[in-house]
Amino acid sequence: MAPRSASLPAFQQRQVISEPDHVYGELKQSFMIGEFEPGQRLTLPELAAAFGTSQMPVREATSRLVVARAIEAMPRRSMRVPQATVERLDALLPLRLHLEGEAARLAALRPDPQLARRLARIDEEMRAMVPRQDTKIYLRLNQQFHFEVYRQCGNDDLVDLIELLWMRYGPLMSIVRSGVLSETGQVRHAEVIEAIRQGDPEVARAAICGDIAEAAEAIRARIATDKATPAHPKTE
Repeated sequence: MAPRSASLPAFQQRQVISEPDHVYGELKQSFMIGEFEPGQRLTLPELAAAFGTSQMPVREATSRLVVARAIEAMPRRSMRVPQATVERLDALLPLRLHLEGEAARLAALRPDPQLARRLARIDEEMRAMVPRQDTKIYLRLNQQFHFEVYRQCGNDDLVDLIELLWMRYGPLMSIVRSGVLSETGQVRHAEVIEAIRQGDPEVARAAICGDIAEAAEAIRARIATDKATPAHPKTE
């Protein structure tokens, strides 16, 4: 699937941590929220220019991303975001359902009205993005919503594994519009909020899994549509 845009996210160029850690953290976040598109090619020089740094910290950071299988190493020091395929979706989706469902269940073992209020505020912001069709902001808020829940699970290793999956999965989310994602997401998020408020772990797990699975169907449909649509020949 050819990327719709080759633009790069707006990275932060100042940091108080080491340059490789800063670059990796920025790239990791960008992958998690779908700011890179399937099939997009990246090079060390363009990333170094975007960060305002030398190629060395970028090389270290992207090497970590290759190990994490968020990007693929290509010839001539270039890299590529993995293509969007049904096979990739089907490989990652069951893992997300299992791990994120468990994190939500653990987070809702006890009522947490304060967390429910934070989630409701994020969800309101997401709803405001739908008419604007601003996919990037919508996905950023969606990530914030989910990880507000997951970080309350009491298991840092579980959260780390979920982050790894989001790095691999994020580009798949970038191929659908925010309006498509929001059609069922609003209902599921409301269910999550109420489950957290009431302390109902099984409802929280089912709502998170429903949110993920239903969004995946929109992604699956888009992959099928793009595969069925012939590419337009380039004009000279």
